[in-house]
Amino acid sequence: MATENERRQQMIRRITQTIVQNGFADLKMEKIAKLMGVSRTKMYQYYSSKTAIMTDVVARYLEFMATRSVPQSVDAKTSVTNFPQVILNLANLIASSSQKFRRDLAQADEELSEQFEESYASWCHQVRDFLTNGVTNGAFNSSLQPELFLIQMEATVAALMQPRVLTQHKVVTQNVLREYLQMVITQVVAPKYRAQINLDAVEPDLEHLTLKYQQTLTK
Repeated sequence: MATENERRQQMIRRITQTIVQNGFADLKMEKIAKLMGVSRTKMYQYYSSKTAIMTDVVARYLEFMATRSVPQSVDAKTSVTNFPQVILNLANLIASSSQKFRRDLAQADEELSEQFEESYASWCHQVRDFLTNGVTNGAFNSSLQPELFLIQMEATVAALMQPRVLTQHKVVTQNVLREYLQMVITQVVAPKYRAQINLDAVEPDLEHLTLKYQQTLTK
């Protein structure tokens, strides 16, 4: 039998994707309960307000960033080995934190918003350091500019979350993440190290993210 905490986590998992994709300012508690798959009375046993719900949603992000910290690039080998996982984690984080969600959070709870934005900025700073060190040790192309690369990723991943964009460019959702990862590898990793990239280690995460991505686009 599920514990109280496990029930809370199940409820939050069911609502998170809708909230981060479309925001939550216009969501009524009755609608939230429906998305959680519980009655309104049951929901109020766990969450007395929308703020309480958002606190747990943000907590999931903070936990993700804490448990998926970016490794240090001590040499070319570690840079190349860790690159696919770093990019997948970054894509996951960007896709799961839309501008709509962040705007609604800032308007609803300034303190919670600051906590999220500070953690997000810190995590992205780790990615910049990872990329910068990779350029320094020769694993990544010398022309790579980490700051511009992050801006490019944020814009590209946000575009890939829009069905209209995919349809317009005839992109197949089943393959888009894998093909995007391959494109980024070519763009970033120095030619002499590309053959050393092994995607087998990230295959479970890639499949999970692809399934989550497809489900998001069909909602």
